[in-house]
Amino acid sequence: MAPSRRYPSSNRSNKSTIRVLLLLSALTLLVLDLPATRPLRPVRNAVATVFSPVRAAGRAVFSPVGNGWKGAFGYDDVKADNEKLRAELDERASQDAEIARLEKRVAELERMNEVTVDALRVRLAEVTADPLSNFDQSVQIDLGSKQGVKRGMAVITGLTTGSRGGLYGRVDQVRANSSTVKLLTTPSFAVGATVAGHTGVLEGQGRGADLRLTGISANAEVKKGAWVYTSTSDDSQFPKNLVVGRVTRADKDATDLSWTIEVEPLADLGGQLVKVVYKDPPR
Repeated sequence: MAPSRRYPSSNRSNKSTIRVLLLLSALTLLVLDLPATRPLRPVRNAVATVFSPVRAAGRAVFSPVGNGWKGAFGYDDVKADNEKLRAELDERASQDAEIARLEKRVAELERMNEVTVDALRVRLAEVTADPLSNFDQSVQIDLGSKQGVKRGMAVITGLTTGSRGGLYGRVDQVRANSSTVKLLTTPSFAVGATVAGHTGVLEGQGRGADLRLTGISANAEVKKGAWVYTSTSDDSQFPKNLVVGRVTRADKDATDLSWTIEVEPLADLGGQLVKVVYKDPPR
């Protein structure tokens, strides 16, 4: 006779436990899903209280996973939004820069309207090319022979302070629709100039350096800060009494017969607008 098969008591206990758990789960679902009727309300509340920590723990565990899932698959949208915002900011910055440039140009035009020369015609020109290096002392303007510009004509601009006009340079080369202007700071630049009622020769000493005025009699009372103007002679290639600069230093030479004077140029050499003075140079 075959021996009877016995199951361990532990297996029976496990099966019983599983049945109880399934029964409790079914009861829980039934209670939680039923409408909150008055007879079942206490039971429903009690079950909800018991299982609330379990639900909270589940949310705590799975919420980061959900957020990470959304972040992973929503990255392209976020990136697109960032790029759109960046493009809008760049466009706004570009617009602001353009507005600032236009405002600066309007202010310069308004200032240049006040720059005139008595009894002489002037014409506004724009600087189209700045000096190529610190050694280059010339600029290009957008007026040429077709606009009546001639070699040797004076060029003026606004002063670095105030609204008056001052000597900028002279036309050195002329083409059909453009010209080269030699700045007054050029070492080869020379013009007659007066200070304290006496006339001498003013020469450039390079960009960033003061001008040098020589030939002024030692009898002249030259003081620091005195104004220097173009010569009053009718034979000068430049209009009379154009502002050149102010004296920064004055020393008598070794013979005490004349002054050697340093003059700070006051024309705005960095501006983009100038005026050509239509006065024929002496032949």
